[in-house]
Amino acid sequence: MPFFTPKRTFSFLLMGFIFYLFWGNSSPLIDQDEAAYAGFSRTMHMSRDYLELDFPYSEPHRKPPLQFWITSFFFQMFGTNEFVLRLFPALCILGTSLLTYHLASVMFNSRTALYAFSILSFSLYFPLNGKIALVDSSLVLFGMIGFVSLYHLIQSEKWIYVFSFWSSVSLGLLIKGPPILIFLCGTCFILLFFAKVRPLIWKLQPWFGLPLAILPILYWGYQSWQRDDGALIRWMVDWYILRRATHPVFGQSGPPGTYLVLFFITFFPWSRVYLSFLREMFWRFISHLNAKEIKDTIFSSFRNGILLPLSPRSFLMLGLVFSWVFYEFISSKLPSYPLSAYPILSILLAEHLSKKHNQIYLYRIYLATAILMFCVIGFVIVPKFSDMRKETKILAEQIQKELLPDETLFSFGGLCIPSFAFYLDRKIEEISIDKMVTIKGKILLTDSDRLMLDALGIKTEPISDPIPIYAYDRNKTLILRLVKTNP
Repeated sequence: MPFFTPKRTFSFLLMGFIFYLFWGNSSPLIDQDEAAYAGFSRTMHMSRDYLELDFPYSEPHRKPPLQFWITSFFFQMFGTNEFVLRLFPALCILGTSLLTYHLASVMFNSRTALYAFSILSFSLYFPLNGKIALVDSSLVLFGMIGFVSLYHLIQSEKWIYVFSFWSSVSLGLLIKGPPILIFLCGTCFILLFFAKVRPLIWKLQPWFGLPLAILPILYWGYQSWQRDDGALIRWMVDWYILRRATHPVFGQSGPPGTYLVLFFITFFPWSRVYLSFLREMFWRFISHLNAKEIKDTIFSSFRNGILLPLSPRSFLMLGLVFSWVFYEFISSKLPSYPLSAYPILSILLAEHLSKKHNQIYLYRIYLATAILMFCVIGFVIVPKFSDMRKETKILAEQIQKELLPDETLFSFGGLCIPSFAFYLDRKIEEISIDKMVTIKGKILLTDSDRLMLDALGIKTEPISDPIPIYAYDRNKTLILRLVKTNP
């Protein structure tokens, strides 16, 4: 019996993956989203006001509050620092990888489960979501819990899976709103087309389960509406639903097929398996174009039901419709949108790899490449990138020396550096040009904005020398200066 059995290999890889997820997570904050989320969480922790979503430079990054609640609780338990901030996202990515292994094992076998875990956890993009505190890591975990619960419900018909399914929907709504409904409820809708599965899907009792699932976010929304007369909720509906469906946000857009290409890059070094899988799916689709099921109209299929049995592969393929394909047809194209597709695709790629005659040889090559890639990322790229992010900490230390205790720092010009606000840990008020003539105090702005104000007759007196800071999220250097208005 060989030493490296699938289960033993999985144990060794799991230990290495856990080390990778938690190693180096004390590095400086990443602008924009992570630093904004850190600010929201710390504000909640300090004020004990769990409805407050207010932090300098962070208005576009407001979200439903569950992750901020969890992080503020972690801050209270373990202290406020970068490692604690990233603790929950790392646990979520770890949990998603373990659920992927579990689902692949239940659907196929231990070797396919090992391949699925390796493809998901030792690829270029997915593990990085555990090393940065974004809400997407939580969303993909809750989405995977719901997806696995749905499969177990179809197989066993146990009511516990109904409860876990709607619980995952409820938690996902409190994390990021509609995406969890798009993925899980969309998948349930497609499953209704299968005659043998339809009675099991109705066991979810959506007329009862869905209202209960949305009740927590409705209650939070009601409390938030009472607080600010609906300003935050109206903004979220516009920014996260209406605008993203029709317009690109943050300048990130692309045609249908963008994610199809993106997966080739993000699944490295398993990209060749991905291409081989796509080729097989293409020819399989061509061969079934004349099948009766394809010829049937949508309405007749829904009325009579597709009589084909729902195989594990079919279930996984259906899961890709609303975790991946749906996002190909909206204008905004952020890399995190199809994150829920990665676990599903990993299982499909693992099942495809397991059928190759030289599977073990290929697996070892790809895995060795992935481990080498992780070493380069962990010991070369991450430290270098961390050094770039130290500039906001240094800036905060310099500015702090110029401020009196409890003095408010004014900020002009849309600087968009929430990590600086986090490290400064002082009150910052963003001001517009019409307030410049009335403000008396110290103002942080760029050198170019200072020249513009001088040209408009608004005189300022420099306090500090020009301070260069590289805004890596915008790939440009900001020349900042601390000034005060002339009396």
